[in-house]
Amino acid sequence: MNKSLLHLCVFMSLILGCSKKISKPSFIDFKVDKDSIYVILNNKLNCPLYVKLVNRRSKKMIFKQLHAKQESVILSYPNTDTDSISILKTYQFLGYYGQYPFESYDTNHVYELPFQKGYKSSIIQGYDSDFSHNGSFSAKTLNFDMKVGDTVVAARDGLVVKIMIDKYKQGTTKKYRNDGNHIMVYHQDNTFSQYVHLKQYGNLVEVGDTIKANQPIALSGFTGWTTIPHLHFGVYKPTDNGLASIPILIDTLEAKTLNRGDVIIKE
Repeated sequence: MNKSLLHLCVFMSLILGCSKKISKPSFIDFKVDKDSIYVILNNKLNCPLYVKLVNRRSKKMIFKQLHAKQESVILSYPNTDTDSISILKTYQFLGYYGQYPFESYDTNHVYELPFQKGYKSSIIQGYDSDFSHNGSFSAKTLNFDMKVGDTVVAARDGLVVKIMIDKYKQGTTKKYRNDGNHIMVYHQDNTFSQYVHLKQYGNLVEVGDTIKANQPIALSGFTGWTTIPHLHFGVYKPTDNGLASIPILIDTLEAKTLNRGDVIIKE
């Protein structure tokens, strides 16, 4: 999976008008008040967000933590000295899910299998596999064989913080990596889980919903970078460069022991 599925990284949705277009992250606002210009961080998510501010020349970094729906001023200047375009040329703003620095998480929590009781599935890809489960973001994730339209359930209680569900393309090359419909869930120990390759408009929950383990949340699909229909599932912790996948216990098993071809039936 591509990091752009899980990381907020720079929210490049708003373009400022100028002779040379400069991209402004959607979590950044500028406010001019009297003789000053302020750079305001605006967390529109219903979970924590932390921002890494990098000076493009000196490479000096500043970290700023925001709670859910919080705004905070991070920089201010006399507006006679600079403007918003100059600030964006000077600094890179990177936004990431979660609370940082990350302290600890519940390593003993047992996750539910992400499908309904009685469902039979097999492992398509396990931890640290060569095809796509490598690198810090994807190494500790699992692929479960699931047919298109089958019900995906929550593996743990949490809060729905992101849904991308309007994609319909599928392919076997990396150019389709951003076409995988997915749901992101925030957990009380500052970890996140993600469910990927969902059916177009197959969500059964909405952003802001509080969900319970085993609650139906989506329909499995065949979207994004994949060779066959399946569900990609992973759990993540925040780091200074975004989310990284972590090993978990699932259905009383250490997920790292699950290998390609292993058959699982949810009791």
